[in-house]
Amino acid sequence: MAKFAAIAALVAVISLVAVEGALAANSCRPTRDGKDRMDMSGGCPSGYVARGACCESVRPISQPTGAKACPPGMMVRLGACVPIP
Repeated sequence: MAKFAAIAALVAVISLVAVEGALAANSCRPTRDGKDRMDMSGGCPSGYVARGACCESVRPISQPTGAKACPPGMMVRLGACVPIP
C-alpha cells in the first residue's frame, strides 16, 4: 500500500510540473490593445520593451488587409510575415 501511495504522489508531482511548464511557455500572448508579445530570451529585439518575462512591442500589430495574408507556418508581426515560433 505504501508503494502505491508513493507512486501516486510521484505521478501527481510530475503532472503539476508539466502543467506549470506548459502554462509558462504560453504566457506571452498579444495584449488587448493589439501589441505583440514574445518570450524574452536574453534580451528584447529592437522595437520591443521588457514587460515582466515578456518582450512587448512598442507599437500595435498592423493587421493584414486582404491580399496581405501570410503563407502556412507564418504569422504577421509588425507588418511582416515571420515564422511561427
